[in-house]
Amino acid sequence: MEAARNRQYERYGKEICNSRVSYDILQKTSPLTQEQQKIIQQLSAKKNWSNRAQIKIIRLARTISDLEGNTTITDQSILEAVKLR
Repeated sequence: MEAARNRQYERYGKEICNSRVSYDILQKTSPLTQEQQKIIQQLSAKKNWSNRAQIKIIRLARTISDLEGNTTITDQSILEAVKLR
């Protein structure tokens, strides 16, 4: 957990976590691939999720990736975040 927090602090250059950083900064520091964006959009349309819900899933996927030690958001972390939703 501590290592994941330290990764977040390094990424954002200050003591701020994925849940608090602005979406613009999150998007710049951890961009999704086109395929990942497509997956989230398809699931959102199917489940009628709002933009806010989509952003929460991306934040959670970023945190899951941090806990796993990944520098990017992985497909697996997105699927895990969707399951937890």
